[in-house]
Amino acid sequence: MRNTIVARNQFCDITRIKFRKWDEIDVMYWKLTRNNPERKSGEYYSNTYKDAYVQYNRQLIIESANAFGIPPELLGGVAWIEVGGKPEEYKPLTMNWREQFSFMKNVTPADHTSVGSVAMQIRVAARTLGLDPGTLTTRDQLELATCLLEDGFNLRLVAQHLRDMILYDHPDAATLHLTEIQYKMAGIRYNRGIERKLSDFVRFIHMKPLRGSDEFDYISYGERLLSIRPHIKRLLEINW
Repeated sequence: MRNTIVARNQFCDITRIKFRKWDEIDVMYWKLTRNNPERKSGEYYSNTYKDAYVQYNRQLIIESANAFGIPPELLGGVAWIEVGGKPEEYKPLTMNWREQFSFMKNVTPADHTSVGSVAMQIRVAARTLGLDPGTLTTRDQLELATCLLEDGFNLRLVAQHLRDMILYDHPDAATLHLTEIQYKMAGIRYNRGIERKLSDFVRFIHMKPLRGSDEFDYISYGERLLSIRPHIKRLLEINW
């Protein structure tokens, strides 16, 4: 392991070995080619990348989930949904741009930037680590962003945040054995944060709204997370 470490900062070790990051060429294959399951093009290209990420990081996902007492397929499912999309290398650049132009109106604060294969806002990552986002210097933010690009650090922090989100809504929950609503809410909170009341989301879940409606949009992340659960368990080789 020592030979794989190329640098360190206050938050993590930077390693040489990692899964290939999603880049602009991947976006082109995803967006500019037709959906074809045989050629793995279009949406199938994106899904194949997602599958490969989860399979490659199988052990990290299981170990990180176990460390925080949540179902491995919950962490794996969030990872599957999040990976791909925007090219990885642009995320720290976006954060730096926002920092440089923070004096302008309507510029999103730098610590609102999501970084990592499993996207996580810098401010959320800081809070999960027990830090006050308002006290982070620009260097602190860049170091934390660099760590979020490390799969091990990224997955472990996401697992901790998911555990925290479960307990936010259900303080007495058995986090390893979730009900369907608790499972969905973990994903919804990961996607939408804690601004809206639990009762609003639960009401939408029980409504079973039509796909494409405003109500469905509020809970779509959780619905998708539950629907891919069997697939994620297969990728993780979980038989229970």
